[in-house]
Parts: sequence; structure tokens; C-alpha cells
Amino acid sequence: MQQETRETMGLFAKLRRHAAVATGNFAAMFQKVEIPPLPAAVSRLVAEANKPEPDFDVLAELISSTTGLAAKVIQTVNSPLYGLQRPVTNVRQAVTFLGIRNIRSLALAYATMSALPSPRDSLFDEEAFWADSLLHALLARALCAKRFQGSAEDAFTAGLLAHVALPVLLTVWGDYYRPIVSRWGEASVRLSALERGHFGWDHAQAGAWIVQYWEFPEELVCYIGAHNLDLDDLERYELQETVALPLAVAALAPSLLKTDPERIRAFRESACRRLGLDPATLAARLEEVKDSFHALMGLFGLQVRGAEPYFQALETAQEAVEEVGHAC
Repeated sequence: MQQETRETMGLFAKLRRHAAVATGNFAAMFQKVEIPPLPAAVSRLVAEANKPEPDFDVLAELISSTTGLAAKVIQTVNSPLYGLQRPVTNVRQAVTFLGIRNIRSLALAYATMSALPSPRDSLFDEEAFWADSLLHALLARALCAKRFQGSAEDAFTAGLLAHVALPVLLTVWGDYYRPIVSRWGEASVRLSALERGHFGWDHAQAGAWIVQYWEFPEELVCYIGAHNLDLDDLERYELQETVALPLAVAALAPSLLKTDPERIRAFRESACRRLGLDPATLAARLEEVKDSFHALMGLFGLQVRGAEPYFQALETAQEAVEEVGHAC
């Protein structure tokens, strides 16, 4: 545990060099704006999760007593994501199967999902937002297969909460942020590029600041803040051997709402070259993502819109690679 703590502190120091929680001086920007607090039950869960040695019984009790959270955790563990031969029936079994760290990650992600504000804005489609977040979380988890398997659940959690700043900013800072989101809907560039050009920071950095304000575990703060770094910057900040790498590669994949062939190509090339996945392995992982995506969308009661053309575009790109005989 001490070694893990030292590694986390080292990672956090590297992220500070990127200024993932400093660029933009968010504390000054939002000094007159109240960031929505987490519900008390979720705050207690965060506090227990942050302890060097979280208590198994307390964690299970907190998850079980938070409305709807236990069911989501159990259903997720029983989903195709894990492929259990025998289903778990309670939180204790789920914790025993996944371990405290992994259950902590899932619980924090799902608890935060229910706590986030839902902007009353025509630009924000809540179902599409969570569908996109889930897709990229599953991609990040799948890309951990070869080099980062032990951190797959952290990748899933950070991917699911990577865009946590969007509904918060649209809710509490809408006059400034809404025009940028509107431009993104009509442009072919990444939202983060528009944000950096206009504000000097992006929603990953704002998201890191928000979850740090909520006192999330420092490694998740780091991963959320780094999820859309340029891949070359990962090496410059010495993050290429952390979960920041599969998260950044997953972030290259386009939105479900904007299937972009160039973004798909960049995603596939980076998955192969940066993560060492051969075409067959990547194809198998993407098929797993597709199955898990449909199962979890149903679990959350979300409608699957635009998913089939999206996955078809991924498969078509795979076939093109195989036809010309290129290795990734």
C-alpha cells in the first residue's frame, strides 16, 4: 500500500506539471459560483474510499445504503463486462470478486452519475451524454488489456467521469460556456481544442478541479485531468506508463453523435502503435465493448441511439486494415 501511495503521489506531481488542476485558475473563476455539492451519502463514500486502508464492511454498508447504487454495482458485476459463471447477489460478494479498489471505482462513478446536475439547455442531451461517456469508458477499459489490466476499473471510472465538467459548466457557467458547446456541435474539431483556444483550458482540466473539490481519490483526479492530452504530451509529462495512455487513446474515438472517419482512423492507429494491440486483438476487444455497451445501456435505462452505425464504422475500418494487409 505504501508503494502504491508513493506511485500515486508521483503521478499527481506529474499532472501538476501539466497544470491539470491549476490552469485557468478555476477557484477565482468560480468564486461567485457554487459548484453543486455531492449528496452526503456519496461524500461519506468518497471519504472512506480515500482512506489508505478502506474498511471492507463500511464500504459495503455505504454502497448498500445509497439509493440505487448497490443494484447498479451488482448488475454491472453480473453483466457481460465480467463474464461470471455464477452471478453475485450482494455487495459483499461483489467486493470479494473485484476487490475494494475496483468496487470503489465503480461505486464512485455511479454515485457521481446520479449526483450531477442536468442542465435545462437544448444543447445538452442527458441520454446522449451518458451513452457517449459509457462508450468511451468501455473503450478505455478494453484498451487496458495488454499493459494495464490491473488498472482497468480505474480506466473505466475515469472514462465514465471524464466529461463531468460539461453539465456542471453548462449549469453554473452557461453564459460563457454555452457558445463553445454550440460551436463544437457545428465544427469538426475536438471540443477540447475549442476550449483551449477560447479559455486557455479544457473540460478535462475543469473536471479534475471539480472532482478534486469533491475530494475524489487523487489518482482519479489525475486521470480525469489527463484524459484528452495529446499522446506526445503523455511522454513529455512521463505519463505513458500510466492509465492516462489508454484513456487518451480512447478519447481519440469520436462521439456517437459525430461519427468521424478521421477520428476512427486516429483511434485505431494509436491503439495499435501506442498500446501494441494487433488487429485481431483490437477487433476482439471492440466486439466485447459492443456487447457490454448494449448490456449496460439497458441497465441504466438509456436508449441506444446511433450505436449500430458507429460500431459498423469501427468494423469497416478494421476490414480496410486487414484488406491491405497492414499491421497496426
